[in-house]
Amino acid sequence: MIKVLITVPNLHWIHKTVVHRLLRLQFDGRYKLTIMMPSHKPFENNLHHIIVDLLKGDWDYWLTIDADNPPEENPLDLVELDKDVIGCPTPIIHFSKEHLGDAPVYMNAYDYIEEHGAYKPHSPMEGLQRVDAVGTGCVLFARRVFENPFMQTGCFERKKNLDGTIEKGNDISFCERAREQGFEIWVHYNYFCSHINEIDINEMQEQYGALFNKLKEEV
Repeated sequence: MIKVLITVPNLHWIHKTVVHRLLRLQFDGRYKLTIMMPSHKPFENNLHHIIVDLLKGDWDYWLTIDADNPPEENPLDLVELDKDVIGCPTPIIHFSKEHLGDAPVYMNAYDYIEEHGAYKPHSPMEGLQRVDAVGTGCVLFARRVFENPFMQTGCFERKKNLDGTIEKGNDISFCERAREQGFEIWVHYNYFCSHINEIDINEMQEQYGALFNKLKEEV
């Protein structure tokens, strides 16, 4: 039987909706499941500890779910696709004064645009899609990704600018390293996630108001 390690990295807090999903997942009889809730700090260190545990064990896949990122469907369905890395799209808040009028929410699966040296949300958002990067809120990894020696040397470390500021987060940095090693990044738009965030309603109103005004001007 295929063995799957399910982890919820956390800082001693897990949203009740994620707990509810875990309770549902544990009754999936297709696979032998192990659930862990590690709380090492910081987050990248936690992920690297999980990789060490994964390789010490005999799990075939690793499903990780953030403490605030409950999948709406059953991500274990994706095991049968046997992809190197496959994510469940998650909505990300994009509120800022510098981006008033832009979409206030986008999904965390991305294409790399060479001429701009930057990532943009992937399109089309339908079915199974190959992408350049995906956020790590809810992702299924095949064991073979971490059997690669290079991926055992801090694959989730954030990439930094020369002044020590962050250039790319741990998820984008991981995906770039994985692609450099020949692994493919996928996402499945039939497997959306929820994302529990605390927001300022006034800021939300301002962002959506700016977007509404922008759309009126374009009509």
